[in-house]
Amino acid sequence: MQNQINVEQLNELILKASNGDAKAFETIVRSYYKFGYAVAFKILYNEEDAKDVVQECFIRIWKHLKEYDKKIKFTTWMYKIVVNLCFDRLKSQKRKRNIFKNYDEDYDVNIPSGINLEKDLTNKELAAMIKHFANGLSEKQKTVFILRDMEDLSIEEVSEIMNISSGSVKTNLFYARQSIRMKIIEWESK
Repeated sequence: MQNQINVEQLNELILKASNGDAKAFETIVRSYYKFGYAVAFKILYNEEDAKDVVQECFIRIWKHLKEYDKKIKFTTWMYKIVVNLCFDRLKSQKRKRNIFKNYDEDYDVNIPSGINLEKDLTNKELAAMIKHFANGLSEKQKTVFILRDMEDLSIEEVSEIMNISSGSVKTNLFYARQSIRMKIIEWESK
């Protein structure tokens, strides 16, 4: 079960953990694991890859905890690490896919399966369809869309996490939403 901790408690845990207190760090991991996993899974669409990314994220956090700047929200810092690790994983998968594509034309990585799109969509089915269509966006558009519309982060937080301007966030979000909307319209017209 996820424990909710406030900013003061978090700062105390960070201080203890940065001084080597493993139990304090374990509390941080338990409190924020689900947040990191949710973002990683929405980007990667693969349970094992998402778990690996979050594990690597917390390893990096442990190693660099003394460098953490408390002016930045902890979740923003953590999401930035998760997103960068997801990008690295996607690039690696793309390279592998390109290597194997010459040998096996049917090879594909992390295609969401089992999405049943029916005429009378429930909210859950609509969400699954949106996630499916988001998977076809560019990495930047997909990540902006996930962080802003699915994780409900502010434009400023997305800008900080992705290290791009607020204007770039808004532009990528506009094109991501437009692309998803057009795909839904195309699907509905079939």
